[in-house]
Amino acid sequence: MLIALTVILIALILLLCGDRGAKSIVTTVIQASFLLAAIFLIYRGLPPVPVTAAACLAIAAAALFYQNEADTKSRAAFLSVAVVILLLLPLVWYLAAGANSEGFNSEQYEITDTNGYTRNIGLDMLSLQISVMIIALIGTVIDIAIAIVSSVSEVLLHNRDLSLRKLTGSAFAAGQAILNTSIHTIFYIYMAEYLTLFIQYADEYSLSRLINSKSFCQEFISISVSGLGCCLIVPVAAILGSWILYRDAKKKRPCGQDPLP
Repeated sequence: MLIALTVILIALILLLCGDRGAKSIVTTVIQASFLLAAIFLIYRGLPPVPVTAAACLAIAAAALFYQNEADTKSRAAFLSVAVVILLLLPLVWYLAAGANSEGFNSEQYEITDTNGYTRNIGLDMLSLQISVMIIALIGTVIDIAIAIVSSVSEVLLHNRDLSLRKLTGSAFAAGQAILNTSIHTIFYIYMAEYLTLFIQYADEYSLSRLINSKSFCQEFISISVSGLGCCLIVPVAAILGSWILYRDAKKKRPCGQDPLP
Protein backbone atom coordinates (compact mmCIF):
# COMPACT_ATOMS: atom_id res chain seq x y z
CA MET A 1 0.00 0.00 0.00
CA LEU A 2 2.76 2.46 0.92
CA ILE A 3 4.63 1.74 -2.32
CA ALA A 4 1.46 2.23 -4.36
CA LEU A 5 0.69 5.55 -2.65
CA THR A 6 4.28 6.72 -3.15
CA VAL A 7 4.14 5.87 -6.86
CA ILE A 8 0.81 7.68 -7.24
CA LEU A 9 2.15 10.74 -5.41
CA ILE A 10 5.30 10.92 -7.53
CA ALA A 11 3.29 10.42 -10.74
CA LEU A 12 0.89 13.24 -9.84
CA ILE A 13 3.76 15.58 -8.90
CA LEU A 14 5.52 14.93 -12.20
CA LEU A 15 2.28 15.21 -14.20
CA LEU A 16 1.09 18.45 -12.63
CA CYS A 17 4.38 20.22 -11.88
CA GLY A 18 6.74 18.93 -14.59
CA ASP A 19 10.37 19.88 -14.10
CA ARG A 20 9.61 21.80 -10.92
CA GLY A 21 7.95 18.70 -9.51
CA ALA A 22 10.96 16.56 -10.39
CA LYS A 23 13.19 19.08 -8.61
CA SER A 24 10.99 18.96 -5.53
CA ILE A 25 11.27 15.16 -5.42
CA VAL A 26 15.06 15.30 -5.75
CA THR A 27 15.17 18.03 -3.10
CA THR A 28 13.17 15.86 -0.71
CA VAL A 29 15.61 12.98 -1.23
CA ILE A 30 18.57 15.31 -0.59
CA GLN A 31 16.97 16.69 2.57
CA ALA A 32 16.19 13.19 3.85
CA SER A 33 19.83 12.27 3.23
CA PHE A 34 21.02 15.23 5.30
CA LEU A 35 18.66 14.25 8.11
CA LEU A 36 19.76 10.62 8.07
CA ALA A 37 23.41 11.71 8.06
CA ALA A 38 22.72 13.89 11.12
CA ILE A 39 21.09 10.96 12.92
CA PHE A 40 24.09 8.76 12.13
CA LEU A 41 26.55 11.39 13.36
CA ILE A 42 24.59 11.87 16.59
CA TYR A 43 24.52 8.11 17.07
CA ARG A 44 28.30 8.04 16.62
CA GLY A 45 28.70 10.47 19.51
CA LEU A 46 28.79 13.96 17.98
CA PRO A 47 26.96 16.76 19.85
CA PRO A 48 23.27 16.65 18.79
CA VAL A 49 22.53 20.39 18.73
CA PRO A 50 25.40 21.56 16.46
CA VAL A 51 24.89 18.58 14.15
CA THR A 52 21.15 19.24 13.92
CA ALA A 53 21.64 22.98 13.33
CA ALA A 54 24.13 22.26 10.54
CA ALA A 55 21.80 19.66 9.02
CA CYS A 56 18.87 22.11 9.12
CA LEU A 57 20.94 24.78 7.35
CA ALA A 58 21.91 22.18 4.73
CA ILE A 59 18.23 21.25 4.34
CA ALA A 60 17.35 24.93 3.90
CA ALA A 61 20.15 25.36 1.35
CA ALA A 62 18.88 22.38 -0.67
CA ALA A 63 15.33 23.74 -0.69
CA LEU A 64 16.34 27.30 -1.52
CA PHE A 65 19.37 27.00 -3.80
CA TYR A 66 18.55 23.81 -5.70
CA GLN A 67 14.78 23.84 -5.94
CA ASN A 68 14.40 27.64 -6.26
CA GLU A 69 17.66 28.45 -8.11
CA ALA A 70 20.75 30.10 -6.59
CA ASP A 71 19.74 33.74 -7.08
CA THR A 72 19.45 36.80 -4.88
CA LYS A 73 16.03 35.73 -3.57
CA SER A 74 17.39 32.39 -2.40
CA ARG A 75 20.39 34.01 -0.72
CA ALA A 76 18.14 36.49 1.11
CA ALA A 77 15.77 33.72 2.24
CA PHE A 78 18.63 31.49 3.40
CA LEU A 79 20.20 34.30 5.40
CA SER A 80 16.83 35.01 7.02
CA VAL A 81 16.39 31.35 7.99
CA ALA A 82 19.92 31.20 9.44
CA VAL A 83 19.32 34.35 11.51
CA VAL A 84 16.04 32.99 12.92
CA ILE A 85 17.62 29.66 13.89
CA LEU A 86 20.50 31.42 15.67
CA LEU A 87 18.11 33.78 17.48
CA LEU A 88 15.82 30.98 18.65
CA LEU A 89 18.51 28.54 19.80
CA PRO A 90 18.89 30.12 23.28
CA LEU A 91 15.10 30.24 23.72
CA VAL A 92 14.72 26.63 22.59
CA TRP A 93 17.36 25.52 25.09
CA TYR A 94 15.73 27.52 27.88
CA LEU A 95 12.26 26.09 27.21
CA ALA A 96 13.46 22.50 26.87
CA ALA A 97 15.61 22.67 30.00
CA GLY A 98 13.01 24.50 32.08
CA ALA A 99 10.18 22.13 31.17
CA ASN A 100 12.20 18.97 31.91
CA SER A 101 10.37 17.35 28.99
CA GLU A 102 13.29 15.46 27.53
CA GLY A 103 13.33 11.67 27.23
CA PHE A 104 10.65 9.09 26.52
CA ASN A 105 7.17 9.74 27.82
CA SER A 106 4.91 7.28 29.60
CA GLU A 107 2.68 6.82 26.55
CA GLN A 108 5.50 5.12 24.60
CA TYR A 109 4.66 1.74 26.08
CA GLU A 110 6.57 -0.27 23.49
CA ILE A 111 9.93 1.19 24.60
CA THR A 112 10.38 -0.77 27.80
CA ASP A 113 13.01 -3.08 29.22
CA THR A 114 10.49 -5.92 29.37
CA ASN A 115 10.00 -5.68 25.59
CA GLY A 116 13.74 -6.00 24.95
CA TYR A 117 14.42 -2.28 24.52
CA THR A 118 16.31 0.10 26.76
CA ARG A 119 15.49 3.69 27.60
CA ASN A 120 19.17 4.43 28.29
CA ILE A 121 20.53 5.12 24.80
CA GLY A 122 23.72 6.79 26.05
CA LEU A 123 22.89 10.26 24.67
CA ASP A 124 22.03 13.60 26.24
CA MET A 125 18.24 13.56 26.07
CA LEU A 126 17.98 17.32 26.62
CA SER A 127 20.14 17.92 23.54
CA LEU A 128 18.00 15.47 21.58
CA GLN A 129 14.84 17.29 22.62
CA ILE A 130 16.36 20.59 21.49
CA SER A 131 17.29 18.95 18.18
CA VAL A 132 13.71 17.76 17.69
CA MET A 133 12.42 21.29 18.29
CA ILE A 134 14.90 22.73 15.79
CA ILE A 135 13.83 20.22 13.13
CA ALA A 136 10.16 21.06 13.77
CA LEU A 137 11.02 24.73 13.30
CA ILE A 138 12.95 24.57 10.03
CA GLY A 139 10.13 23.59 7.66
CA THR A 140 7.83 26.46 8.52
CA VAL A 141 10.45 29.20 8.41
CA ILE A 142 11.78 28.08 5.00
CA ASP A 143 8.34 28.33 3.40
CA ILE A 144 7.55 31.71 4.89
CA ALA A 145 10.98 33.15 4.12
CA ILE A 146 10.91 32.25 0.42
CA ALA A 147 7.28 33.42 0.12
CA ILE A 148 8.06 36.84 1.60
CA VAL A 149 11.26 37.34 -0.38
CA SER A 150 9.52 36.26 -3.59
CA SER A 151 6.74 38.80 -2.97
CA VAL A 152 9.35 41.50 -2.39
CA SER A 153 11.02 40.58 -5.67
CA GLU A 154 7.73 40.82 -7.58
CA VAL A 155 6.85 44.17 -6.03
CA LEU A 156 10.27 45.57 -6.88
CA LEU A 157 10.10 44.16 -10.41
CA HIS A 158 6.89 46.03 -11.18
CA ASN A 159 7.69 49.16 -9.13
CA ARG A 160 11.29 50.04 -9.90
CA ASP A 161 11.04 53.50 -8.32
CA LEU A 162 9.75 52.24 -4.97
CA SER A 163 11.77 53.43 -1.97
CA LEU A 164 13.36 50.97 0.45
CA ARG A 165 10.97 52.06 3.19
CA LYS A 166 7.88 51.42 1.10
CA LEU A 167 9.32 48.16 -0.19
CA THR A 168 9.85 46.96 3.37
CA GLY A 169 6.29 47.99 4.25
CA SER A 170 4.99 45.91 1.34
CA ALA A 171 7.05 42.96 2.58
CA PHE A 172 5.54 43.26 6.05
CA ALA A 173 2.04 43.37 4.57
CA ALA A 174 2.71 40.21 2.57
CA GLY A 175 4.28 38.56 5.59
CA GLN A 176 1.22 39.22 7.74
CA ALA A 177 -1.04 37.51 5.21
CA ILE A 178 1.31 34.53 4.94
CA LEU A 179 1.64 34.30 8.72
CA ASN A 180 -2.12 33.96 9.22
CA THR A 181 -2.36 30.84 7.07
CA SER A 182 0.90 29.35 8.39
CA ILE A 183 -0.19 29.55 12.04
CA HIS A 184 -3.48 27.85 11.17
CA THR A 185 -1.64 25.13 9.26
CA ILE A 186 0.68 24.37 12.19
CA PHE A 187 -2.24 24.25 14.62
CA TYR A 188 -4.34 21.86 12.57
CA ILE A 189 -1.39 19.58 11.84
CA TYR A 190 -0.77 19.32 15.57
CA MET A 191 -4.43 18.66 16.33
CA ALA A 192 -4.74 16.00 13.63
CA GLU A 193 -1.54 14.21 14.64
CA TYR A 194 -2.47 13.96 18.32
CA LEU A 195 -6.25 13.62 18.09
CA THR A 196 -6.23 10.02 19.33
CA LEU A 197 -3.99 10.98 22.26
CA PHE A 198 -6.36 13.79 23.21
CA ILE A 199 -9.29 11.37 23.13
CA GLN A 200 -7.37 8.97 25.38
CA TYR A 201 -6.54 11.78 27.80
CA ALA A 202 -10.14 13.01 27.85
CA ASP A 203 -11.34 9.52 28.74
CA GLU A 204 -8.74 8.64 31.37
CA TYR A 205 -7.01 11.80 32.64
CA SER A 206 -8.12 15.01 34.31
CA LEU A 207 -7.41 18.40 32.76
CA SER A 208 -4.57 19.12 35.19
CA ARG A 209 -2.93 15.77 34.42
CA LEU A 210 -3.32 16.44 30.70
CA ILE A 211 -1.60 19.82 30.93
CA ASN A 212 1.26 18.42 33.04
CA SER A 213 1.84 15.23 31.04
CA LYS A 214 5.22 14.92 29.34
CA SER A 215 3.82 13.96 25.93
CA PHE A 216 1.52 17.01 25.87
CA CYS A 217 4.27 19.37 27.05
CA GLN A 218 6.79 18.06 24.51
CA GLU A 219 4.48 18.68 21.58
CA PHE A 220 3.03 21.92 22.92
CA ILE A 221 6.51 23.39 23.35
CA SER A 222 7.54 22.21 19.88
CA ILE A 223 4.45 23.71 18.28
CA SER A 224 4.97 26.93 20.24
CA VAL A 225 8.55 27.20 19.03
CA SER A 226 7.37 26.65 15.45
CA GLY A 227 4.82 29.43 15.95
CA LEU A 228 7.48 31.74 17.34
CA GLY A 229 9.65 30.94 14.35
CA CYS A 230 6.78 31.82 12.02
CA CYS A 231 6.33 35.16 13.78
CA LEU A 232 10.04 35.97 13.88
CA ILE A 233 10.79 35.06 10.27
CA VAL A 234 8.31 37.69 9.02
CA PRO A 235 10.24 40.81 10.17
CA VAL A 236 13.62 39.18 9.53
CA ALA A 237 12.77 38.12 5.98
CA ALA A 238 10.95 41.38 5.27
CA ILE A 239 13.86 43.58 6.39
CA LEU A 240 16.73 41.46 5.05
CA GLY A 241 14.91 40.52 1.85
CA SER A 242 13.95 44.11 1.08
CA TRP A 243 17.42 45.44 1.79
CA ILE A 244 19.27 42.74 -0.19
CA LEU A 245 16.95 42.88 -3.21
CA TYR A 246 16.86 46.68 -3.18
CA ARG A 247 20.66 46.84 -3.07
CA ASP A 248 20.94 44.27 -5.85
CA ALA A 249 18.44 46.14 -8.04
CA LYS A 250 20.31 49.40 -7.43
CA LYS A 251 23.60 47.84 -8.57
CA LYS A 252 22.01 46.39 -11.73
CA ARG A 253 20.20 49.59 -12.71
CA PRO A 254 21.36 50.61 -16.21
CA CYS A 255 23.72 53.56 -16.55
CA GLY A 256 22.07 56.86 -17.39
CA GLN A 257 18.99 56.20 -15.27
CA ASP A 258 18.28 57.86 -11.99
CA PRO A 259 19.22 55.74 -8.97
CA LEU A 260 16.54 54.16 -6.86
CA PRO A 261 15.30 56.59 -4.20
